[in-house]
Amino acid sequence: MTGDLWLAVGDDTGDWNDKQFLGASLVIAKISDWKSVLQEDFKNQTIEQRMKEPLKNLPKENPDSVHHLKDALNYFKKQSVRGLWSLDTMVKETTPLARLKNELCLNLGWLAKHPHLITLCTYGNTEWVKKNLHQKEDYAHVLGQAYGLLLALVIPYFKQDDTLLIAPIPRVPLDISEDSSKKDDTQQTPPSLKLDNYKKSLFSGLLSRTQQSLHVWQRTKMVHYECGTLMDLQKNYFKDSALDIDVLNRIAEISATLLALSQNKQGEIRLHDPNQSWNNVKFFKFEELLA
Repeated sequence: MTGDLWLAVGDDTGDWNDKQFLGASLVIAKISDWKSVLQEDFKNQTIEQRMKEPLKNLPKENPDSVHHLKDALNYFKKQSVRGLWSLDTMVKETTPLARLKNELCLNLGWLAKHPHLITLCTYGNTEWVKKNLHQKEDYAHVLGQAYGLLLALVIPYFKQDDTLLIAPIPRVPLDISEDSSKKDDTQQTPPSLKLDNYKKSLFSGLLSRTQQSLHVWQRTKMVHYECGTLMDLQKNYFKDSALDIDVLNRIAEISATLLALSQNKQGEIRLHDPNQSWNNVKFFKFEELLA
């Protein structure tokens, strides 16, 4: 390999059954930059250490062994917390809610303002997505196409001898799982097979939409790109890098949270960027990318 090796990690947000909002995000950097990023100092610990620990200010009745921002959002929802927040403004109060808000904003702000991590997000109305991405009942394929639309934006700008690896988190959402009340035990799809089918559809949608969107560039030699799970890509391309897969997935989750809080107009908590400091974060509506 003569060029640079790049890695894009992705996550999604929203509810397939919610007609209001659905989105996908990617965080992109060179493998060499990912190594440096995870060792950065952040509040007296490395980013890698921080992502391996639960949120420090999450109440003990909400235990979790990993760093999930969704846990904080669920807690805020239970406490009926609402508001328009800026990541540049910390709360001076010392209440548990204030400390948790500050921790959440610090984590989101770290990614939003990071100079070496490129965050791309696309979002839109779920009903519009189902209608215009042509796979009404296949959530994974639609989501894969969303990632493909984002990739088509940046692929032409990589060097020809670079390699771009794309690893969206493949997880079957609970809200589209099979209805167990309609099947007996012998008809249930095993969880492992369900996940395998989901991954195949996700990656198929990603590749097909990327190729379709890049059709006008068909005579131009471009970066080699490949998608898969982080585990498979690491095994084949960067097994000696010592990058922690779970940590990378947590950073992908931060990007999806940033997308949901800043672009979902129906959310109880909204983020805005009054100082225009999110220099490496770009948001696109689905309609813009399909225009």
